[in-house]
Amino acid sequence: MTLYRKILKQAAGIAWRYKYLWFFGLFASLIGNAVEYEALSQILSGGAPRNFFPNLQRIIETGVFSGKTLTNIGKIMSEDPFSLFALLAVGLLMLILFAYLIWLAVVSQAALINSSADIMAGKKLKAMSIQSGVASGMKNFWPVLGLNILIKAVIFIIFSLLSLPIILAAGGIGAATANFIYLILFLILVPIALGFALMIKYSMAYVVIRGSGFLESVKQGWRLFIKNWLVSLEMAIILFFVNLFAGLTLSLVILTLAMPFALLAIFSFKLASIFVFWLVVVTAIAAILALIILTGSALAVFQISSWTGLFIELVGRGGSSKIVRLMSRII
Repeated sequence: MTLYRKILKQAAGIAWRYKYLWFFGLFASLIGNAVEYEALSQILSGGAPRNFFPNLQRIIETGVFSGKTLTNIGKIMSEDPFSLFALLAVGLLMLILFAYLIWLAVVSQAALINSSADIMAGKKLKAMSIQSGVASGMKNFWPVLGLNILIKAVIFIIFSLLSLPIILAAGGIGAATANFIYLILFLILVPIALGFALMIKYSMAYVVIRGSGFLESVKQGWRLFIKNWLVSLEMAIILFFVNLFAGLTLSLVILTLAMPFALLAIFSFKLASIFVFWLVVVTAIAAILALIILTGSALAVFQISSWTGLFIELVGRGGSSKIVRLMSRII
């Protein structure tokens, strides 16, 4: 059995058999596990880079951080302090909720790495549970959070640099020169972004499985990636197409489920039964959302288990690239 087939089969078995891990998969997906797929899609499509922080950009575009906002706050404070207090209380609650979700996402990410490694090591089922996963996540929270912040910051900086040709073009340089600069930056920076995203996955595994510290895990992850960069790239490409296939399949299933619900809704509306109409609509929305959440959760478990399995193989027995093996047969 080839390296990738073994790892993917093992990861699929974990995602299907240990469904309690879907709880962690749901929240781990909130922090984003597809940075490398975003970079890989840019390489494959050759398109303009997408913004890695679209929500932050939208918030900034609202002008909430402008001087006018501060002036309005001062005006509200003098005219209606109770409304300002209520607004600040709501904002504080939202901030607490956001912080809790970040904590839960990071803990879930570490818990999945730890749980999948335990399963691959053949530990007994009694020793594995949501409680043990949460305990492992809490133990490794800060270094895993630091690695997530590091990759987000690096990817943001790298893709922000790709906007330089636009700035230079606005400054008066020719379109041909701007396009040439963009092409050079694209060919250099996007592969770096992809490599850094893959390296961070190994660093997280070093933190959770081997107990390494933040800085040491970065060094270890970098060395492991450099030694096995082609294997890592092949795995990223395979998982990219697995995600693509899963997304297309999910879309097809949703469309198939939507058709009978749509017919029922039309039929109930024709009979002038508003209650039945809205019951069908709400049921359809709930069913589709549940399907999306369950699929996303299972897919997150599969992805993290796949990278954990690859890490264990590379650190243990090592692995060889499929391309290298094919070339050796030809030559």
